[in-house]
Amino acid sequence: MNADVLGEPRLGWFQRRAWDVWFAPKRFESPHLYERLGVIWIKRYVPTGGDYFRKKYGVRVIDIKSTSESLLKFEERTRVYEAIHVGVFLAFLLFSIWQLVSGRTTGLGFGIACVAYVLLILSPALLQRYNRLRVYEALRRMRKKQVFLTPLPPGSA
Repeated sequence: MNADVLGEPRLGWFQRRAWDVWFAPKRFESPHLYERLGVIWIKRYVPTGGDYFRKKYGVRVIDIKSTSESLLKFEERTRVYEAIHVGVFLAFLLFSIWQLVSGRTTGLGFGIACVAYVLLILSPALLQRYNRLRVYEALRRMRKKQVFLTPLPPGSA
């Protein structure tokens, strides 16, 4: 992702590039793709910030305002949340593989566990990627609008 969309780098050059290898949008990614994968349904019921829980219990993980600073903070949080979900998914997957290899579970049990892991642990990572795509588009629109609204210095026209 271009640095102009992400704002000032907070990490070193190598760390930022390594971070972006995973988290930057890929060419095939689009909001439409994630909507077809069901992120809108996931968004409704995510316990820590989904529409249902936010309305019923007042749960709000981050308060997003219409400022670029707020959007950049939210973008950073989506990276952290996605990393947590992917890490936990891999840990559970490795544990399940170990259970299968050691004979403590069957192939059917392993398959059921993997489906549960994808639905309950990995699907919120898809939601984070979807949210980031939307944040990047909002930042682009804000920056484009800012360019049009910025007055020219006297004598430059």
